[in-house]
Amino acid sequence: MAPDQFHREVLDFSLEQAASSARLALAVAVIVAAIAVPAVGYFPAAAWTVVVISALLVRNRLLRGVRPRLVQLGGASAANSLLTRSTLVLAAFLAMLPALAIPLMSDEMKMLLTLFFCCWCAAGMSSIGVTPPLYGGYVALVLGGLALGWLRSGADLTLYIVAGLTMFGLVLHAFARNFSRRIVEGISIRAQNADLVRQLSAANESKTRFIMAASHDLRQPLHAISLLCGVLSRAQQPEDSQNAREALDAAVNGLSKLFSAILDLSRLESGVVRISKTPFAVDELVARLDGEYRALCLSSGRRWECQTERAIANTDSMLLERVLRNLLDNALKHGAQGAVRLAVSSEDGDVVLAVCDAGPGIPVEDRERVFDEFYRGNDVETGQAGLGLGLSIVKKLVTLLDYRMKVAFLDPVALTGTCITLRLPAAAQLAPGIEAHGPVGPEADLTGMAILVIDDERPVLEATQALLTQWKCRVAVCRGEGDLQAALERLGEPDVAVTDYRLGPSSLGLDVIAGVRARYPEMGVVVVTGESDEAVLARLVESGLPVLEKPVSPAELRSTLAMFKTVSDSD
Repeated sequence: MAPDQFHREVLDFSLEQAASSARLALAVAVIVAAIAVPAVGYFPAAAWTVVVISALLVRNRLLRGVRPRLVQLGGASAANSLLTRSTLVLAAFLAMLPALAIPLMSDEMKMLLTLFFCCWCAAGMSSIGVTPPLYGGYVALVLGGLALGWLRSGADLTLYIVAGLTMFGLVLHAFARNFSRRIVEGISIRAQNADLVRQLSAANESKTRFIMAASHDLRQPLHAISLLCGVLSRAQQPEDSQNAREALDAAVNGLSKLFSAILDLSRLESGVVRISKTPFAVDELVARLDGEYRALCLSSGRRWECQTERAIANTDSMLLERVLRNLLDNALKHGAQGAVRLAVSSEDGDVVLAVCDAGPGIPVEDRERVFDEFYRGNDVETGQAGLGLGLSIVKKLVTLLDYRMKVAFLDPVALTGTCITLRLPAAAQLAPGIEAHGPVGPEADLTGMAILVIDDERPVLEATQALLTQWKCRVAVCRGEGDLQAALERLGEPDVAVTDYRLGPSSLGLDVIAGVRARYPEMGVVVVTGESDEAVLARLVESGLPVLEKPVSPAELRSTLAMFKTVSDSD
């Protein structure tokens, strides 16, 4: 909580308590004045009563009426200053009566008046005890008036009474400190709870918007797939089937991208993404991206620029590649027909990466919003909105990797184009064994591979069997341990087993094929999973088996199976 806000809360508490005890204070003032009338006379007692009551009423009304204006003009400290001055003036008025009356009163009335003022001091803790220094000054003035009256009276017990009043004041001050600590803790907890409620409300609203947007975007490709399946089932001309298949492939590809992006966001939000920072050659990554995106730009008539120099960074290379690909894809989508540029350089001990495009630019007021989930700008070529998740993933990864990111206009005069700059820590040299990823090779020939597929979902089994059969593999499928033996009898010795990690609520794929692996030790195993639990993913990584995360594209499955085909051929 900000200091001004805290002081406002304390002041509001004091005013609330003062208002609740105002009637009691007024009644006590009248009683005290009545006690003092025989000693000081009616007029002085009445005058003191009027002054004290007026001071109480004016103080409370003044603080309530002027406080908001004071807070606006000079902050909470100005309002607290008014509270301090008005409280001490009230205490001075209170102290006048005992200082004047006690020397003129009998011993019994002196003790009675002293008791009333001590009770008044104790009651004051409820309204001003939350500020111990102020309460200490208030008590010192009131008890000081009592002590002065006793000293002026010259009574036999004066020194004892003064000592008792001093001790009473010290005890009240100690109680006030504890009282203040409890009130401050209560105010802080209330403020924290209010902040938590606001955060939860904002999170709920964000989640609702996210689900609504995701639901809408997931329905679009599913709707298209449903319609295209109807077209394929009734197609009469080969070209109709070809067009429908191409459209179906595009719809499935869009659905896969959206689903993968949502899963990525989920993992980033839940903290299951692990960072593995090692020194690696950023320029080699840039060179690989240069080859890929140069071809994409040339195919669409775009100009591509790449500037590179030797640069070694200490970061997670895979996550950095994901950030750069998302930025480059966004630049291609929203960069009009102008150039797209990727550059890497070293500056002041940092590696600096820049992705720029010559599009209309991101207005300054939108530079935070473009990184929100499902915030989308139109593709300047097609007029279609993107998924609205790429830059959101970028922001979360940049925060996770502790990069510094800056968004600026490529042309600051014309306010056009976008240049996103990343600064990441440089490293002195490469870690041993670090190599750049090579380009993806041609499709591997999987003809004749014997593949055992295990999954508890029949549609997944049927789709996987159809795909592998199209690749001329020998395939046997089963849904679990119950029909595993029959599948092995049909297939013979498997080259590879492709198994889902979780087969139903109480069965694991690796447990189901444990006996098969013991029987055929040369058999390869590929695990397919939709798990997001960090502990499960960590165990799978430690197992050393290839792990594919759903949804798995045909190309990803084919390249993974090709590793076992290569090993088999070399043997």
